[in-house]
Amino acid sequence: MTRHAVRSLVFAMAAAVSAAPVLASEEDFALAFPIDAPADAPVFAIELPAEAYATLTTPELADLVVVDAQGREQPISLHRPPPPAPPQAPEAFALPLPIAVPGDAASMPGALELHVRRDAEGTLSALDLRSADGVASGSAPDEWLIDVGAAARQGLDGLRLRPQGDTDFRTLVDIRGSDDLVHWEDLQSALPVLRASSDGRRIERLDLRFARTTHRYLALRPVAGESALPAVVALDGLRRREAEPAPLASRVLEAVAVSEDGLSVDFAPFGPLPVQQVEVRLGNGDGILEYRIEEQVGERWQTVASGTAWRLSIGGETLEAAPTPLWRSGMGPLRIQLATPAPPPSLALGYAPDRVIVMANGTPPFRLLAGSAHRRQPTVGMDDALAAIRRRQGAEWQPPLAGVGAARTLAGAEALVPPTDVGRWGLWAVLGLGALIVGGLAVRLLRSAPPAD
Repeated sequence: MTRHAVRSLVFAMAAAVSAAPVLASEEDFALAFPIDAPADAPVFAIELPAEAYATLTTPELADLVVVDAQGREQPISLHRPPPPAPPQAPEAFALPLPIAVPGDAASMPGALELHVRRDAEGTLSALDLRSADGVASGSAPDEWLIDVGAAARQGLDGLRLRPQGDTDFRTLVDIRGSDDLVHWEDLQSALPVLRASSDGRRIERLDLRFARTTHRYLALRPVAGESALPAVVALDGLRRREAEPAPLASRVLEAVAVSEDGLSVDFAPFGPLPVQQVEVRLGNGDGILEYRIEEQVGERWQTVASGTAWRLSIGGETLEAAPTPLWRSGMGPLRIQLATPAPPPSLALGYAPDRVIVMANGTPPFRLLAGSAHRRQPTVGMDDALAAIRRRQGAEWQPPLAGVGAARTLAGAEALVPPTDVGRWGLWAVLGLGALIVGGLAVRLLRSAPPAD
């Protein structure tokens, strides 16, 4: 199908949903965003920027419009991201314990010989590193060699360490893979592995995740200058059960108010942002912080997430707790309740932005207008229209994604003030006037009544 034919189809569909063009008044909206639409694209999509969400006055995103160069509103359709699927724990399978490789294997003078020993099933059971004179190396173990065995055929994308004892440790690990113990491929660098305890609380990061590999042999080595790997009593391979999730957009909120005792931290409203995860970031320095996140719903506050935030520094790297899943698309502001006073943390929100599909039947350039207490723009169903285009363009066709530029202030905060309800005030005036008339009649009747005998 030619571009001209697609445009003709779109114009016909746009005419069906919009009999007469509607001019949007800039005075009704808080912000405007320029749209860099693909040239000659009759249908395109945009992702809503975080600034636009902060101005919206309805959870349905009804105060959004897209206009052309003459201010004429374009037909739009909202496509909200589905709720995220609950995360699945990775498949875990036991691996042989790692074999220690002497740390000076790469730096010993003279010729070196590597003697490999395997068990009856062919699994690597021991390595002996010897110099030319036949004397075994006596250096302390510094690198682990892991024989994944037959499990490598299905691939793996992680390792889970089960350390021996309760001792704290912190280190960074490089991981390499090989099929013949001679040629090696770097898989991941400076992965953290740690255990830290404080005031009866413990944090651990014992999973090492990397891109899926089918290498039979894996080598783990601490980054230069870091502590040795902890002794382990068991080792598991990990295999993700689901596809790698798409990256989320991020918005960081800073505190706008803190209670006198330092236990309650408030954040400014940010509109119906479709949040999927939240991360509490400590105010400064390393530490551990227990928290509870609450959202205001009407006059009350309800808990939406809780957990432990932490920050630790290892070898110049700053490590923080993993984000907490949180599905939220309401309008209420958030606050954090802390178990102990601390510098105000920030709140990092991970979200999947809504997409707006635009039938561009006007004159470019186009703009997105957002935030209004006066205007409500109905969206149109475009499923049939998009299906018709896909039948001609191919099943994989998607509306091209247009860029959205920096916001420009229109009416600003004034556009978000609800209009005065003239009808309601008129009704109250009529009722008040009626009460005065009735009161006046009652007084006249009392004055004109004959005196009692």
